[in-house]
Amino acid sequence: MTTDNTSHRLAARIRTRLAEDARTVEFGIDVDVLDDVVVLRGQVATARRRALIEAVARESATGLRIANDVIVVELPAQAKDHDGGRW
Repeated sequence: MTTDNTSHRLAARIRTRLAEDARTVEFGIDVDVLDDVVVLRGQVATARRRALIEAVARESATGLRIANDVIVVELPAQAKDHDGGRW
């Protein structure tokens, strides 16, 4: 079981990893650690990004359960084209 202070530090570490990891570079994902569960929330454009976010979180929280509540929201084709299809 994690303490509040440990939970906050772990959540901050996971958020930093999501922002810095080349596979994700995600800033809009909320991360909470409740007891021994890492809860991920937010929206992404593809199922692949959702899976990568979970993978990075899992690497940062060995031994804890991951609750991936990230939602895949399809972008209009125009938005995908504007971003060069990176999504």
